[in-house]
Amino acid sequence: TNAMFEASAALTASVCDRYGITKDREHILGHVEVPGTDHTDPGALWDWTKYIRLVNLA
Repeated sequence: TNAMFEASAALTASVCDRYGITKDREHILGHVEVPGTDHTDPGALWDWTKYIRLVNLA
């Protein structure tokens, strides 16, 4: 939902600001991209373009 995207983006933006992490797709990873075989989120339908835009607007 939009509310989920916005809340997650606000949290991600806060973490990025606190730790000096660049707010782009290269530096913001999905759980599925972390080593391990049991991670599948956020899933194939996650709109990364929208998400990164929201992170940068937060």
